[in-house]
Amino acid sequence: MPTQLSLFPPHPIDAIYAAEAMSVKSSYLIIGDQIEQLLAEVELARLDPSGTQSAATLATLALITVFQFVENLPDHRAAEATRTRLDWKYALHLPRTYPGLKAGLLCEFRRPLVCDPIARQAFQQLLDCLAKTELLRNADGELPAASKVLAAVCGVSRLERLMEAMQMVLEALAAIEPEQLRTITLPHWYERYGQLHTPRAWPKSLEERAVLAQAIGTDAAYLLEAIARAAGQLTLLPEVQALHQIWPEQFDRSEPQIQWRTFACASCFSP
Repeated sequence: MPTQLSLFPPHPIDAIYAAEAMSVKSSYLIIGDQIEQLLAEVELARLDPSGTQSAATLATLALITVFQFVENLPDHRAAEATRTRLDWKYALHLPRTYPGLKAGLLCEFRRPLVCDPIARQAFQQLLDCLAKTELLRNADGELPAASKVLAAVCGVSRLERLMEAMQMVLEALAAIEPEQLRTITLPHWYERYGQLHTPRAWPKSLEERAVLAQAIGTDAAYLLEAIARAAGQLTLLPEVQALHQIWPEQFDRSEPQIQWRTFACASCFSP
């Protein structure tokens, strides 16, 4: 049965003052004002088949996932938004001093939604209930399916993780073996990987994300093979080991060419 208990504490006074100072009544503020009513019919417990998360935690993580989809944000930037964004804090009934969510919790939350049809159905129920806020409607007035939201959020988060892993290897090689790095660097790498720690505008469409993922995956495979041929201590670098671990989670090599795992990484389906 849907929960009838209050999920969230009242807004702190300072959050109310901050909301009143905002000139535009955004969907986030509307969600913050109506959150109990909006989620009253959602069977939140079904979002977590393990039964270890509270309803309030599940509601918060589910809403953040929706916000990520709307703004095309990967996990780390969404986690940062829970620390810095007043509109997000108001929507989620978080205090202004909230230090921010751990990014890894968002990936852990999505895993059962990807793998378990019952959990995904509950997430769809939440999306349907948010329709009243206009937050999710596109230009045609249509609402996205749960599978589309999850694929988009997982996709952009996986892209960020893959990009950062590639950048970290290149940065480590530049510090330790700059001459060797020059011999294997491809011309387009400077533009593609030269923005370490700089927020990116990630592709929004599934097709564009797949194209970028394929490009990064091809670069990463080439780089790892070059490092393996060079042998020595470079293969033992933590950054290289991390890229070695991430690559097979994100790509399938059963075809003649590598193939990005479009919907989710392999770890989502591991025991």
